[in-house]
Amino acid sequence: MKTRLALLALVLALPAFSADSAAPVVKKVFLPPRLHIGDTGINPLQPIDEAAWLWHPDLVNLPQVKRDNNISVGWRETALLRFRKGFEAGVAPLRIHVSADERFELFLDGQRIARGPDRSDVEHWCYATYDIHLAPGQHQLEALVWSIGPFAPMAQLTWRGGFVLKAEGDYDKRLTTGKAPWEVARLDGIDLAVPHLVHTFGVGAELTAHGCGAQWQQGDYVKAKVIRGPMRKTPYGDSKPGWKLFPTTLPDQFDREVHTGRAVALGIGALVKEAVVSAEQTRHPELPKWQALVAGQGELVVPANTEQFLLWDLDNYFCAYPLCEVSGGAGAKLEWNWAESLYQPKTNLKGNRGEFIGKYFQGMTDTFLPAGVAHQKFTTLWWRAGRWCLLNVKTAAEPLTIHRLLLNENRYPHENEGRFDGGDAELDGVIRLAVRGIQMCTHETYMDCPFYEQLMYDGDTRLELLTTDIMTRDDRLVKRAIELFDFSRRNWGFVNERYPAYEPQHSPTFSMIWALMVADYAQWRNDPAFVKARAIGLRSMLEHFDPYVNGDGLLENLPGWPFMDWVPGWHIGDAPEGRGLSSVNNLLYIYALQKSADVEDGLGEPLLAQRLRQKAARAAGAVRAKFWDEQRGLIADTVSHTNFSEHAQCLALLSDTLTGAQARRCFEQLLAAPDLNRTTIYFSFYLLETWQKFGRGDLLVERMSFWKDLVKQGLKTPVEEPGNSRSDCHAWGSHPLFHLHASVAGIRPSSAGFRTVRIAPLPGPLPKIVSTTPHPDGYIKLDLAFEGTRCRGTVELPAGITGTFVWKGKEQKLAAGSNAIDLKP
Repeated sequence: MKTRLALLALVLALPAFSADSAAPVVKKVFLPPRLHIGDTGINPLQPIDEAAWLWHPDLVNLPQVKRDNNISVGWRETALLRFRKGFEAGVAPLRIHVSADERFELFLDGQRIARGPDRSDVEHWCYATYDIHLAPGQHQLEALVWSIGPFAPMAQLTWRGGFVLKAEGDYDKRLTTGKAPWEVARLDGIDLAVPHLVHTFGVGAELTAHGCGAQWQQGDYVKAKVIRGPMRKTPYGDSKPGWKLFPTTLPDQFDREVHTGRAVALGIGALVKEAVVSAEQTRHPELPKWQALVAGQGELVVPANTEQFLLWDLDNYFCAYPLCEVSGGAGAKLEWNWAESLYQPKTNLKGNRGEFIGKYFQGMTDTFLPAGVAHQKFTTLWWRAGRWCLLNVKTAAEPLTIHRLLLNENRYPHENEGRFDGGDAELDGVIRLAVRGIQMCTHETYMDCPFYEQLMYDGDTRLELLTTDIMTRDDRLVKRAIELFDFSRRNWGFVNERYPAYEPQHSPTFSMIWALMVADYAQWRNDPAFVKARAIGLRSMLEHFDPYVNGDGLLENLPGWPFMDWVPGWHIGDAPEGRGLSSVNNLLYIYALQKSADVEDGLGEPLLAQRLRQKAARAAGAVRAKFWDEQRGLIADTVSHTNFSEHAQCLALLSDTLTGAQARRCFEQLLAAPDLNRTTIYFSFYLLETWQKFGRGDLLVERMSFWKDLVKQGLKTPVEEPGNSRSDCHAWGSHPLFHLHASVAGIRPSSAGFRTVRIAPLPGPLPKIVSTTPHPDGYIKLDLAFEGTRCRGTVELPAGITGTFVWKGKEQKLAAGSNAIDLKP
């Protein structure tokens, strides 16, 4: 199915205004966050509530599209519109509040100044605020807004197409939608199609752009029509349908042009499906010209009546909008393909991800059809992802000049503020792999993978949040993830397995993981007001498990998909008897109850904490009675004691369902039993947590060999699963970065809000630990050397933070500032 749409490339060549004036200064403004919905959608609360929502008059009264999924409430027709409003600026700065449905790009005098809105649901729709300092004179605001319904990424929710902008002060009547006379044009020129690759169900459409140039900069403008007026005060509590607006809490995503990588192969004709790259194509005499182009050091001409391909190794994994500027080339065709890896002939095997000779290419494809005019610019509606790009270029009777070929990088703007040096150079590669994995999976939300789904799943996200905590002090996206999952509970009381997503998915086990997220945040960050706001949803979510608790206090016959891990031999990731009576499900439930009790303690609710611990204790007793196998010294997965897994042992030990001699025996068997179902990359986080709890730093360091091997296989980001993984970028595999700081360096909160710290290093064979770990109040710094059983060096804590240092049974109190360490048993 294809639909005709408007050409996005037009906005990259918009005419400039006030050419003689100084460039405007644009700064994003963060308004106070609102932790509760309150009167949102009922009474006006904020300046943007005074503005009206606009749309094209021809698209207002169309019937709603009936679809089988939950893609939208009122989506009507695929459309791309450009709104515009000229205005005269004085000396006062301009403050605007802006949003749209589904997406917008905002331009001032032809230059893009914002993209948005940040993804959410209709009940918590985001708007952004900007302060703009302008030179006095004439200026023009333009907004490219699109509503593409079924062709949008699955995480993009919608109510119906719309655009809203509120200007404050002297600019109110000149620019506020509903007060100022905005014009709108409907644009044409893009075909959208569902991606042809299997499993790319979450990333949105592939596109074909038909031409670009002056015809897209001009159009039949008409007066924009109000589709929803300003908020009006009501004494009756009536909730207005549609968008309920909340100020964004997130910074703008990276929006920077990048020249990167190497032109590695050039061939005659297109590189068609299953055709492999040859060694001869790496020696093509024209290849240096393409290299100069991708490096931003020149342009090139593809002659008339020519067909060729370029294979471009980006040298790293990128999430980016493709950018191409061309002249001439009427009748030409340029296909821009993206992939994570090339494949070995006639298989789906990838092999070394840095190798390409003798391998074939398959990936996401966007197609550009130049109109033959000068300096046409092409890009896409949404960013693409991968390490490899393939360009198939075919010209007709006119040569095509390619002026620029580059990336517009897009991701959440955080870097790794931490440091870890254990004296093992190979760990540097593991750290780079983990950091890049987190960066590529953090945008307006976290996501499982950028190439295939781009969806935020609870299980993935908990690991990503903890890894973010030790990467950066910026916790805005961490909080955003936790609250988005809280918003998702409206579907059935449990947290959705993935959210936002226009096709809801129900997983009670992943809902338990959300409880762990809230508890993690309460420990690793000092924000009790946020935790208190989320505790309301946490309490409600936990209560929804009660109908599935049997007479023994155990969960049984859970609804939805009780996913646990992609273990070979487990049906679609369910633990054995996962839809009946499963020890693994119940142990995760016990763990969630205990962690939630810790949250209640931190909020000063001891009675609520006591109730949760009583539930957990009852379930733990029933697990021991039904699943403990005395002969094997292990917790069985099933009542029949026919299945055993690392998962059950880890959760039993982490939750203290087993204690004392029983726990020690279980841990020994966890290490020794040859027939346990093993944790894969995701759930191995909990295996490493268990090793940390039992002081086995040697095992932690040894386990890093798996990630070291990923680096040797040419990967730039962690994979989804061992073997020939579907996804080469899955941030749940970045958790070794967390464990290097929290388990090997041993830095963990010992009270709510990270007000105190416990540092218990487990270096294993590492000769030293020199680390910097972000903390809400600064950084925790370690400079430790290990000689036999002796540990000596320094520990530095932020001002006001105290703690305890533990080494082989010896403890030392830590004060704020620098602490000298010299301990041995």
